[in-house]
Amino acid sequence: MKNNLEDELITSWLSLTHIQMNVANELEARLQENYQLSLKEFYLLLFLSEAPEKKLKLQQLESMVGLSQSAVSRLVSRFEAKGCGALERKSCDADRRSIYTSLTDYGQSKVDRARVTVNEVLAEAFPRSETAQLLEQLARLKQQ
Repeated sequence: MKNNLEDELITSWLSLTHIQMNVANELEARLQENYQLSLKEFYLLLFLSEAPEKKLKLQQLESMVGLSQSAVSRLVSRFEAKGCGALERKSCDADRRSIYTSLTDYGQSKVDRARVTVNEVLAEAFPRSETAQLLEQLARLKQQ
């Protein structure tokens, strides 16, 4: 009995990661095609758009985007190098060692447009009825 449960858990985990990987790949492809954005760049813009005053310290972004501080710094630098004007870096007035990354009006417009595509991909990948069933199954697995 225990082996069946363990096998079911492993199979479910592998299925979940497979689904996540496929959806992330589709998001990445559509964002690149339509907006020349990587998925991590979209996350960066999204989190900045939701932040108070549309700005965050690099240290805050690292945990949100799921990258190290140096990787977030490189991501912001690459994004700025594109020259599209979506982001600005500013020194913190209270602590000159801290750098804020802020979203410009153009960046807000870009993330708003990209968000439509992301929602389309997610709606295709997770129809509402199937999503509810999947969440129920995950909740049952967690309780076992």
